[in-house]
Amino acid sequence: MDKMYFVFSDVHGCYNEMKEMLKLWDRQNEKLIYLGDMVDRGYNSLGVIKTMMELKKQYGNQVIILMGNHDEMFTDWLFLDPFSRSMNYYNGLHETIKSFYQNDKMKFQKDTRKQRADYIKRNFPDVVQFIRDLPLYYEIETSIFVHAGINLKNTQWKEEKQSLLWIRDEFFHSPIKSKKRIFFGHTPTQFLNKDKSNDIWVSKYGDKIGIDGGCVFGGQLNGVKINRDGEIKAIIKVPRKK
Repeated sequence: MDKMYFVFSDVHGCYNEMKEMLKLWDRQNEKLIYLGDMVDRGYNSLGVIKTMMELKKQYGNQVIILMGNHDEMFTDWLFLDPFSRSMNYYNGLHETIKSFYQNDKMKFQKDTRKQRADYIKRNFPDVVQFIRDLPLYYEIETSIFVHAGINLKNTQWKEEKQSLLWIRDEFFHSPIKSKKRIFFGHTPTQFLNKDKSNDIWVSKYGDKIGIDGGCVFGGQLNGVKINRDGEIKAIIKVPRKK
């Protein structure tokens, strides 16, 4: 049987929706590829990270978890100086940090930003290290998997960390056709689809596939099952639970 891949992205703390998505992963025959952004905005970022860590531990190379810009922003924030930490404290991050205090909500309310950062580093060093060690892309013979996209003008795109985590218009509106099919998240597909739907987006040439259904914004988690040729064999949609 040909190797199959199960790809999804941008959970952003939507823990229950992620659990629904994972029920549809065929552990025997599919490699799991997650395109980043486990954290921020949603209601249980820590639960999402821990699930990903357990899957990686249990299944090893059968599970590929990529870094998203929000994952990096979160761990970077933990190590900032006090001024930068206060300047870079945003609403989505607040929800992420709160999820680490599930057993002590009073302490969360009382702690300063510095105390919150120190609390996470002290009590969850394995989580912090796990995120910091995540790869930025995964590549097979026919396809590239990445959080945001790649700079198609640069043959050394693998070295452009900023693009891999953050690129938008320059990538998906690029007139350059990619030799490999690129699966990416990061930009909710409602901003890419002409009909504003949360369904997956396919570029004009079919070389770029956007799958971030904007679940945390009330959209859906999208998953795709693809074969080793990069052909989509199934599309999964898990709507945001009310």
